[in-house]
Amino acid sequence: MHFYRQNIPLFLEHNRVAVVIATHKMFPKLERCLQSFRLLLPEPHDLVFVDNGSNENLCDWVAERFPKITIIRLPKNSLFCGGYNAGIRVAMERGYKFVLISNADTEVVNPYFLQELLEAERRWPRGAFFGPQVLWRNSGIIQKTCLQFPNVFRRSWQWLPWHLNRKYFEKQSKEETTVDFLNGVCVLCRVAALKEIGLMDENMGGYVEDADWAWRAREKGWVTVFTPVPSVVHHETPSGYEQYSLKTFLLKRNTVLWFLKTGQKSSALSYAKLSIGLAWVRMMLEHSEEEKRKHRYFLKTLGRAYKGLLQGEKLGEWFGPPLGYWNNH
Repeated sequence: MHFYRQNIPLFLEHNRVAVVIATHKMFPKLERCLQSFRLLLPEPHDLVFVDNGSNENLCDWVAERFPKITIIRLPKNSLFCGGYNAGIRVAMERGYKFVLISNADTEVVNPYFLQELLEAERRWPRGAFFGPQVLWRNSGIIQKTCLQFPNVFRRSWQWLPWHLNRKYFEKQSKEETTVDFLNGVCVLCRVAALKEIGLMDENMGGYVEDADWAWRAREKGWVTVFTPVPSVVHHETPSGYEQYSLKTFLLKRNTVLWFLKTGQKSSALSYAKLSIGLAWVRMMLEHSEEEKRKHRYFLKTLGRAYKGLLQGEKLGEWFGPPLGYWNNH
């Protein structure tokens, strides 16, 4: 990737856009990520980096390599929602009209994608969120970022076909269109909409927060738009997505929370039962005792979270991260 600041269209000079990147640890490609977005923006301070409670000297490392960009250091890891909300708040306070959030393991491959998203927002005055085409792991494969709101019935009948022919279900539109919600890997947010609908629900930590955000926007009359312009490559690593991992726990717990927040208690109960049943089967099929221990911890923690949510308990440590602990090692 080679492009220069003189390639930035004048169009961007007249649209106040902040880019927020947050991470709680050092990624191998973090420098490439920050460099690619820095070259995309008119001024250094338009790039907002959030050190999300790292135990390393990330702030010093970033400040040395990228002087004059905006750096925020949080005292603890507030997970995805807390980290990005911190950066978005600063951008809103400074009067930016738009905020682009992007994962710390992304890298810009098209220096004009932001301009095209801004042109799309003019076509969609009630657009709250705008998502570009994202490439996955330098493979040329388009990552599926256009998603549908959780639905127990659809998830049940698609489970087996999805596992048999995953590529079919990962297709998405080649045309600009509205969608239910966007994967949060790279999304342009309209500040006027955020002032009305609020920021991400920090209790969720991460996963399904994008569905919740888009649902709340829809309730206020805003829409989510996909624009098929190439933008970034997502250097996502395969680790951390095991069936007993924290990421899986957050996804499953937050899906039940989302059903409850949207008034779908029967769906919340059905999804919880299916999730627990499937997790139990996976544990029983595991031969390694160490792996079984991890499955048991996952089942116990997820079951307690489901019980508290379905019984309407006040959120506490039983809820899990970011309010409680996770120690499945």
